[in-house]
Amino acid sequence: MKSIIALLCVFSIGLSAQSHFSISGEIVDQREQKLELVEVNLFDDQDHIIKSTISQKGTFEFKNVAANTSYYIQVVNHSKIQNESPFTLNTDYRIKIILNPHTTELEELKIIKNRNSVKVENGNLNIDIANSALNKVVSSTDLLSRLPFVRIDPNGENLSFVGKGIPLLYIDNQKVDFSVISALSVDDIKSIELIRNPSIKYEAEGKAVIKINLKKSKKDGQKLILTETGIFQKKYSNYLSGNYQAKKNKTEWKLNASYNQINHWESNGFDYEIDTKSINSDYIIKSVTKRPQLIFGANFYQELGKEGDYISLALNSNMRPDKGDNTTITNYSENTTHTNIQTLNKQDRNRGTVNVMFNFNKNLQKLNANIFTGFQYKRENDHINYDFYDNKDFSGYKFSQFRRQLYSGNVYSGRIDIEKKFSDLFKVELGGSFNSAETFTDNITQFVNIKEPERLEYLFRELNDATYANLDLNMKKITLKTGVRMENTTTKGENKEIKADNIKRNYTDWFPSFQISFEPNEHFNYSLDYRKSISRPNYGDLTSGGLYGSPYVEYRGNPLLLPSYSNTFTLNAKLKKWSITASFYESKNPMGYTLVFDEAKNISTFMIVNFDKEIGGNIGVDYELTLKKFKSQNNLSLNYDKIEDVMAISKKSTPYIYFSTNNSYSFRKYLSFLLDASYISHRKEGIFEYNAMCLVNIGANANIGQFDFTLRYNDVFKQMDYIQKLTYKKISSTGTFYGNTPTISFTVKYNFGKISKSNYKEKEVNENANRL
Repeated sequence: MKSIIALLCVFSIGLSAQSHFSISGEIVDQREQKLELVEVNLFDDQDHIIKSTISQKGTFEFKNVAANTSYYIQVVNHSKIQNESPFTLNTDYRIKIILNPHTTELEELKIIKNRNSVKVENGNLNIDIANSALNKVVSSTDLLSRLPFVRIDPNGENLSFVGKGIPLLYIDNQKVDFSVISALSVDDIKSIELIRNPSIKYEAEGKAVIKINLKKSKKDGQKLILTETGIFQKKYSNYLSGNYQAKKNKTEWKLNASYNQINHWESNGFDYEIDTKSINSDYIIKSVTKRPQLIFGANFYQELGKEGDYISLALNSNMRPDKGDNTTITNYSENTTHTNIQTLNKQDRNRGTVNVMFNFNKNLQKLNANIFTGFQYKRENDHINYDFYDNKDFSGYKFSQFRRQLYSGNVYSGRIDIEKKFSDLFKVELGGSFNSAETFTDNITQFVNIKEPERLEYLFRELNDATYANLDLNMKKITLKTGVRMENTTTKGENKEIKADNIKRNYTDWFPSFQISFEPNEHFNYSLDYRKSISRPNYGDLTSGGLYGSPYVEYRGNPLLLPSYSNTFTLNAKLKKWSITASFYESKNPMGYTLVFDEAKNISTFMIVNFDKEIGGNIGVDYELTLKKFKSQNNLSLNYDKIEDVMAISKKSTPYIYFSTNNSYSFRKYLSFLLDASYISHRKEGIFEYNAMCLVNIGANANIGQFDFTLRYNDVFKQMDYIQKLTYKKISSTGTFYGNTPTISFTVKYNFGKISKSNYKEKEVNENANRL
């Protein structure tokens, strides 16, 4: 498998070594007058646009065009279009184009552009989705898993960014969580930005940003898209969705609904030992549940006369019951006593999320300024009933305990952003925000032989106020961006049963950012970035209530978690088609999952904790190759990470390699093939050790009339199992998180109607909603 990845890398880069020529010419009217500012497009014989330019003083030129291929030139001038005769390029080509005054007026031009699908700027990647084969994958989660540096968790419900941890997620200017993105239709996505060096406007949370940009079009009308997807994993699931959009003049509506019959499978296991207690144990827990999911969204957008003025209102809900069985098989040894326990957990769970946003934007043209303000409310509920039965040493299942867990959270937030442009060289951004969150946990545990139930009531409140200022200075070839963000946070946690879990904090943080870049010409760019960031624990991780796995293992929150702070320095260089990035970071109080032994209960607890510190760095190269019908995006990086803690045993950290490649080949106008793969080598990161993983996915897309058909086969070599080794606080453990793969999926999509212009905009006001 490693050799397959290496061959793909060599093959992709080697293909670029072929002959290239230039195409140039002049454009005149019937009186031989040269025409200025005429759009000139170069197409291949498959009607894919290769290059585009604007005529200057009546002339144009395309450089470095692949040889031995048939092309034709298209001229667009004042809504009129004219195509020239085809030609084969085997030497430098020059042409004189006389624009015909009787050319038919162009009503609407649709072009399929065989352009570079990835743009790199200051180390950040902007990936074109709408005009690539990636727009035909099954779901937005499937799409994200194919992007460089993005790793989807084995349970498919979260993601991470290689070398950066958990990133911030945005849709346009909205900050969202993973559940919102997973419900997004791939058909609505225009491009995705992987921002490895985020500016201060993306808040101080996280070391990277994944920003999804939605499509825009041009005319009034109505459009309906119906999508049906069948997914074969360890269990079969079915996804049905509909997206409706209507636009009339300056008013726009959007409605979307999805009903998904998900048969969920998830499993993990741990082998661990506690030398001081002479305890050895291993367990495997497996969850098989039915998760019917109902998603609904309604959006309204109204332009307010002047360009840039608008209001928008959005309502989204996600209802997802989860009912089924969780089974755990535990082999436990203490001293000379050996026990086998099988635990059955009958689960009845109901989760629901409601999100409401209101935005208002005012463009002050006379002042060359813009003001945005918005308000947001989010509520999440999670109600669970568990019945536990234990089968000890094959004596039969006996009722052990009942647990009822109620969790709810409310987040209110608002923000204002002011942008003032003093000149083409100087721009200032100012803003402020507030965020008020409250979560409540109410858990009851009833043991079989104890009359009085065990009760937990935990109330958590957090208030965050922030202000920021950002300055952009553009001095021809040198650009300077600098900013600072100040945040004051007050938190209070009250546990009515265990006073030791109570917390009360008030702290103020400053988060500076700085970037200086030098661009001698359009082919070369060099930049240096610095940013301080924070990573706060999710509200649910701060709850001290737990989940019973077996008589010897529990899953529990940690109300004593602290935020993690990071300082990151990054160097970037763009050298024509190549982009080179090097970065270094250090973090205080990094967070991670581990097993912790509870002396009082004589039980092991799986929980998230703070470690002492983390340092790391990487150097990487990004390269994209585009040849006729073939596209290949490749990313290679050498990484080093080290996590330290006085309570853990540290190993010598080793560098590791990460490589990803994304390839597509258009066999016909209506048929294309996909092959993408990623490889991450075995690595030791101080106290942690991880296994190597090589993921290979293949697929095919077909477009027939109004129908789109997609067939995918993911994780061909069954490499999705994720293994973690750690020795922390007396426990040496090896954890394995099993992937729900391989995956075979088939999607049918049907398009009704057409809308050519969508101006819809909305911004996420809440900077912490994903922490619910």
